[in-house]
Amino acid sequence: MNKLLNIVLSAGIASCMSVSVAQATDMKMLTAWGANHSGTANMAYGYIDLVSAATDGKVTIKPSGPEVVAAGKQLQPISAGVFDLIYTHGLYHTGTTGIGAAIDAVNGDIELRRSSGVWEWVDKHYQETQNLKVLSIPTATTGFRFFLKDDMDADKKLDGKKIRALPSYNTIVGSLGATAVVIPFGELYSAAEKGVIDGLVWPSVGAVGFKFHEVTPYLAEPAFGTVSYLIMMNLDKWNDLDEATRTAMLDAGHTLEQNTVGIFNKLLDEENAAMMEAGAKTTSIGYSLEEANKLFAERAMEVAVEKSGATGEAFRDFVMSKGL
Repeated sequence: MNKLLNIVLSAGIASCMSVSVAQATDMKMLTAWGANHSGTANMAYGYIDLVSAATDGKVTIKPSGPEVVAAGKQLQPISAGVFDLIYTHGLYHTGTTGIGAAIDAVNGDIELRRSSGVWEWVDKHYQETQNLKVLSIPTATTGFRFFLKDDMDADKKLDGKKIRALPSYNTIVGSLGATAVVIPFGELYSAAEKGVIDGLVWPSVGAVGFKFHEVTPYLAEPAFGTVSYLIMMNLDKWNDLDEATRTAMLDAGHTLEQNTVGIFNKLLDEENAAMMEAGAKTTSIGYSLEEANKLFAERAMEVAVEKSGATGEAFRDFVMSKGL
């Protein structure tokens, strides 16, 4: 288990231990990334550990990664009940709904997301449209970052460059003069190594596990947005659980959200230090944090509208009405 997870896990366990679970349950989880991804190690596996602790080991969850089902194809088998749970990001299923991707544009304050009704809004959406129950929206406020093969040219920006980017951040890529291209994450290292791309946008935490800094050694600042992941369960299977088990799993999800911000802030320091020691350098994309966040948030909400129409507009308007 990741050493940072150990630091906070004991605190999370205490808040969940009072729940009594009526029956033993074995579950299967799909994860969009493997164990070398910081999110998988700390969020997916962290949730598994929290649920196990909260239920005295009566609920067990077995994870399987993209080697079993490709990351972009995992939502359907969960909705159909082939697997029980999923750990993913909304950008991996924008062909189905744009709401998950748009969560990245929402203020990263965990408790505000819940008290404002935003968390409940997302949960209701996935229940009604995807047959999925949201259990947790663990969020890394460390955001996304450009990883570049060459130092940023302050005058030319990224003119003529090809940058791997998914829909939520293709506006900021284009604003710097680059062309956004889509490449599966499993091919990113080789694509950068061979010069197929000149860089990529990836969460600030998690790149070190894939060694992206070896082929894109310039870490561009500022990082922008939040990275909001989703842990969800097949709704039919959720409804079949006893009340005590549902309570334990929801409490574990809330605890995971509370733990994640601190874990990822510490991981950012550790991973930055590791990449710099390996020869990485910093550069700048030429935007202030406020400017970068604005470009990113506007585009993330546009994705929700493009992919989900009136539902996307309703989500955007609801979030804006809450000042988030």
